[in-house]
Amino acid sequence: MGTLLKWLFGLIIVLVLLVAAAVVVLPMVVDPNDYKPQIVAAAKDKLGRDLVIEEDLSLSVFPWLGLETGGVRIGNASGFKAEWFAEIDRLGLKVKLMPLLSRQVEVDNVLVKGLRLNLEKDAKGKTNWEDLAAQQDKPAPPDAAEPAADQGPPIAISVQGIEIEDARVSWEDRQSGQQYVVDGARLVTGALAPGVAVPIEAAMAFTSSKPAMTLKAKLDASVESDADLKAFRITGLVLALDAAGEGLPKGGAELTLKTDLAVDTKADTLQLDQLEISGPALAARGELAVTALQTNPAAKGKLSIAETNLKTLASMFASPIETTDPEAMTRASGDLVFAYADGAVKLDPLKIRLDESQLDGHLHVLDPNGPVVRTKLALDQIDLDRYMPPAQDKPQGAAPAAKAAESTPPPAADPFAALRTLDFAGEFTIGQLKVGNARMSNVATKVVSKKGVLTVDPIAAKLYEGAFAGRIVVDASGKQAKLQAKNRLTNIQVGPLLKDVADEERLLGRGEVEVDVRMVGLSESEIRRSLNGNARFAFNDGAYKGVNIAQLIRDASSRLGLGSDKIDTGTPGQTDFAELSGSFKMTNGVIENRDLRAKSPLLRIDGKGEVDLPKDTVDYLITTKLVGSLAGQGGKAKDELAGVPIPVRVSGPLTKPSFRPDLEAALSAKAKAAIEEQKVELQNKAEEKVKEKLDGVLKGLFN
Repeated sequence: MGTLLKWLFGLIIVLVLLVAAAVVVLPMVVDPNDYKPQIVAAAKDKLGRDLVIEEDLSLSVFPWLGLETGGVRIGNASGFKAEWFAEIDRLGLKVKLMPLLSRQVEVDNVLVKGLRLNLEKDAKGKTNWEDLAAQQDKPAPPDAAEPAADQGPPIAISVQGIEIEDARVSWEDRQSGQQYVVDGARLVTGALAPGVAVPIEAAMAFTSSKPAMTLKAKLDASVESDADLKAFRITGLVLALDAAGEGLPKGGAELTLKTDLAVDTKADTLQLDQLEISGPALAARGELAVTALQTNPAAKGKLSIAETNLKTLASMFASPIETTDPEAMTRASGDLVFAYADGAVKLDPLKIRLDESQLDGHLHVLDPNGPVVRTKLALDQIDLDRYMPPAQDKPQGAAPAAKAAESTPPPAADPFAALRTLDFAGEFTIGQLKVGNARMSNVATKVVSKKGVLTVDPIAAKLYEGAFAGRIVVDASGKQAKLQAKNRLTNIQVGPLLKDVADEERLLGRGEVEVDVRMVGLSESEIRRSLNGNARFAFNDGAYKGVNIAQLIRDASSRLGLGSDKIDTGTPGQTDFAELSGSFKMTNGVIENRDLRAKSPLLRIDGKGEVDLPKDTVDYLITTKLVGSLAGQGGKAKDELAGVPIPVRVSGPLTKPSFRPDLEAALSAKAKAAIEEQKVELQNKAEEKVKEKLDGVLKGLFN
């Protein structure tokens, strides 16, 4: 676009040529229209385009030397759509005659009406002003390089005002299919002179095709400069915007910006004071100071955002937000101090308030390339479940597989592309946290990302009368992400935890869990196939809900005539234990356990087996020994089953396994044991009799 500016300056030179031509012919009292061919030829030489002046040149003499005309047309480059590159319906310029003798240029209102500027880019990426730039970049003739003679003191210039009415600038990019138009542009100023406040009014309407939208803008301000035109101050600046179209509210969105602005080109600074931004459901105040504006800009400022309803704001832009709690995201505000220097942006301090939560800390983006981010944030409390989307009702009936596949979006080509270039280090603390219905306190962690490896270490929290400690590593440096997690829960009340998280209390008791796992991929199927590692657990004074193993044994023994229906088996629907422990080995999604141990007043339980996650099945054998009495009123004595290993087979799908005790096998095993005991006893008796007879024979021989 810089080349376009060069061309615009060239157009100004043409206007000056028009005025100069008029000045030359005046003394000879010649009609300026006789010199149209020379003016057109000069423009052709300067611009390389055809120039058409349809109306006569109107000349005024005293006290203003003025020139006015209309119907000015500049031809378009070959191969482009518009017939004309630029058109001006009316053009006027007046200069006071007598001050010219003392090298003072006093210009009356500069008038430009009906400007039409058609900018285009063809399918090959060529623009219709490139040839104009080439004309401007032509090397100067040899004599032009000679040093200019002393021109005397500088020329003083003053302008009574600028009036641009009904201007239109269009931009059509046939490469991208985009089209933008600035229409109805208007600029009116007061007298332009150093040290004088100049009122400025401007307006325009902007439309675009992608996205389809319209933006109306209006600006009012007062501009003042110093004598050297090096320092400018704009006071009372009011910029009003009214936008409508795609992604915006049906009735449009209005935004107003107010500020006082000071620019000092000599000191190379810019200052915005009393900045106010207001719009639908939004209000903010701030200030900004910029140094080294033209060389290496550095900025400092602050911004205060008044409380706003984020849901209202989002809905106005056709992006409604739905949350489980209707009151969530309805009160948001913030205060921040920001700084920019050498490509780094720092928000320090940073304060954000969202509903009942407050976030404090800082955020430093040290390098946008990568990016390189450093942060430390502290959140007093938050209930993340409030901000989750509302639960959707499950559709009745199963959708066909083909339809379900069509509705599932294809996976991202590389979801970890951004992580591989991210250089991140952050510290986070949360006073009170609720997520997934689990409640925690004193949450603290450090997060580091470097070269595609994300490490969350340490992770610490207090929860359910115990503590959590762990670390997580996501390695996305390769083609497929790898995850490692080593976590430990200590002194946890597992029942309330499972109740909150899974809405069921299958396991009760206090104890600890330690997990060290590795997996590849992020989808559930990938995790099921690649899960490897170890885990262990130990709980005391608890119970397993959902099955009462003693009850199963009672029912089975009753069917075999070994007990009655009136038997005390402990708490109905659960197996109580004093101790429960075990460990797991995970190999490619198959979880194997060989050392399950449980003790209760009635039972001793051992278990072994495996859970196959890829197949979603369980095959587990629980062996129970009775150490107390199942006998009640009319029940059998405890020695009927006491000490007998009773197997209970757990098998089937993980979501609904079956429990099947095998008392017949237990009794058969006991009978075999009894037979073996009898065999041993008979053998021992026979050996004793043989020994007695042998002793008698030996005694007879020696006597």
